Amino acid sequence: MELSFIQSNLNHCCAAQDLISQYMVEEKIDIALLSDPYIVAIDSNVWLKGTGQCRAAIYVASNGVTIGNVLRATEFVSARLNGVQVYCCYASPNQTLQEFGDMLYQLGDSIRATQRDAPVLITWDFNARSAAWGDWVNNKRGDELGSLFESLNLVILNECSTPTFARGAGSIVDVSAATESLACRARNWRVLDSVFNYSDHHYIRFSLTHNQTVDSANTDPATPPVFRGWDTSGGIDRDTLHTGLLLAERLDQGNNYEEQAPELRSVSLRSRITAACNFVLPARRTPK
Repeated sequence: MELSFIQSNLNHCCAAQDLISQYMVEEKIDIALLSDPYIVAIDSNVWLKGTGQCRAAIYVASNGVTIGNVLRATEFVSARLNGVQVYCCYASPNQTLQEFGDMLYQLGDSIRATQRDAPVLITWDFNARSAAWGDWVNNKRGDELGSLFESLNLVILNECSTPTFARGAGSIVDVSAATESLACRARNWRVLDSVFNYSDHHYIRFSLTHNQTVDSANTDPATPPVFRGWDTSGGIDRDTLHTGLLLAERLDQGNNYEEQAPELRSVSLRSRITAACNFVLPARRTPK
């Protein structure tokens, strides 16, 4: 069956947790991957959390999901859900860089061990920012995290630059990633920035289709991989980008941009920016 997920930071808010529970019922969502929930029922077999003061939790709302291989640590919790090893992680912004690095070391060892036996899905709010997942700011946490996931051959599932954290100018600190074999099965990843949820983090929704081996009989092998944006981890050269925009404008010169209706103007602008990015940047690595 297709598994549906919702991912969010609840800011330790009772109302936010009540709202997401109701939203899951209305939208028939199977699994919630939560940072900083208000409360976790420790005597429940459908609520999973890490050790100590861990503020990451997994809530399984569907009876059709099998749960096994539960792994617990101070900054993450993981479980095998219908054959997929799912990690939910949270790191406080108050952690030192040394503490953050130690946590990544532990997480990396766990992922390396589990991905030998099962595909891995990982979601997190590490208060880490990087252009690798569409943010417009890089910080040291983002650099370290990006290096770890590159070494693990994980594919970032984020498909847009919509802020996941809404306070101030916004940022993208809520991220989803998967091993290459599993990323092929990820569908419709999106940020629900128009849904009120009592949190300054927006909901994220996506789903995983059936196992690829099951679907392969009904899938055209010539179907191209899903495009997941551009790889900006190496930075963007302004002069080259400017050249790309000029070329895109020249290619689009048959359309009088200034005289277009707003809807058509937005389509034209998107087309020009896409062409410029194709000229300047390599495509983000996609599953084989």
